[in-house]
Amino acid sequence: MEQDFDREMAEAMAQAERAEVVCVIMPIINQCLVYDARHTADDPPRLTVSPPLGSAERRLRQVNQSRPHLKYVRDLTVLPWTGSVESFAHSDIWELIVRRMVNSGLKTAGNACQEALDELKQWERRALIAMIKGQGPYQTVWSRGRR
Repeated sequence: MEQDFDREMAEAMAQAERAEVVCVIMPIINQCLVYDARHTADDPPRLTVSPPLGSAERRLRQVNQSRPHLKYVRDLTVLPWTGSVESFAHSDIWELIVRRMVNSGLKTAGNACQEALDELKQWERRALIAMIKGQGPYQTVWSRGRR
């Protein structure tokens, strides 16, 4: 079973290396990190954080609509991440995205990557607070009694 996972992950990483659009789904914080490698001299590659849209088709539609002047993209690579944002920051997936941003020649690639990571950390903090308070999809196990 572990060998199957390793093989599938290696295949997904190879696809992400070539894909014009890579979407990392983070269900714990209900956000996606979207890397759009398409670019022109006036419009560099983009790294954005946004809520899940429910399907790859919707994500592709959103990516294409947000940059209609660029070549229409027909497919994307989707990678799930169920760990913490901190563990993601030390992962091969993050390393691949940062490397692709830097290799694109974008002078502010490092800043763009750090800003996206900071935003993910903010979403993680909000999700943790919601869990503790029992807000959103979460419920507390114990509630504070009245005194």
